[in-house]
Order: sequence, then structure tokens, then C-alpha cells
Amino acid sequence: MAQRTRQEVLQRNGYSLTVVALFLLILMAGGLPLPQRAVTIAPILVAAVVTVRELLRLHREDAPVVARFGPYLTLGFVGMLLLAVLSQLAFYGPVKAYEDCRAGANTQAAQAACAQQRRQSVVGNLLEL
Repeated sequence: MAQRTRQEVLQRNGYSLTVVALFLLILMAGGLPLPQRAVTIAPILVAAVVTVRELLRLHREDAPVVARFGPYLTLGFVGMLLLAVLSQLAFYGPVKAYEDCRAGANTQAAQAACAQQRRQSVVGNLLEL
């Protein structure tokens, strides 16, 4: 029984370390400028696959609900991150224009002009709903 418990702990640690590494990779890729930021989709999808596999393993082993809480929470975060990246890609033009404007804005007046430009775009109209 002690050996099985050790094996379960090692499996959970493997899952946890994998998900943490993927989230760090997602965090680093999220800081890239917009065309390269699309690469973020790959680790997000890998995290989703790893999490679903862990949930299936927990269901097969009849693990308690408390043990499944972490993977379900991770799946929720993965879904939100995927939605955020896909929405930035869906509105690529206005988001890229705003990022370029902010990158070149050195004064508060220029930053205010960028904010005004964003409010007048499609993305700004959606954010004000």
C-alpha cells in the first residue's frame, strides 16, 4: 500500500510540474508582441491535453472530488487563456494598431491619443458594452 501511495504522489507531482512549466511558458509567450504571441496557443493546448488526461486518470482511479479540484481549476484557467489569445487574434488589426501606437508613445499626450484611437475602434466599442 505504501508503494502505491508513493506512485500516486509521483504521478501527481509529474502532472503539477508539467502544468507549472507550461503556465510559465504561457506567461513568457504572452509578453511577446502580437504576431509572435500567437505561439501561446501551443502551450495552452498542451496544458489542456495534459489536464484532461489527468482528469481521466483520476476518474478511472475513483479519486475523491477534492483531488479533482485542481485539474478542474486548471482547465478553467486554460479555457480563459485560450479565449483571451483567440480574441486578440480575432481583432488582430485594431489590437496591433493600439500596441504599435503605445510602443511609439513617449508622452502622456501621445498615450492619450492612443487611448482615444482604441476607444474609436471595434475593440474599444466592444469593451464599452
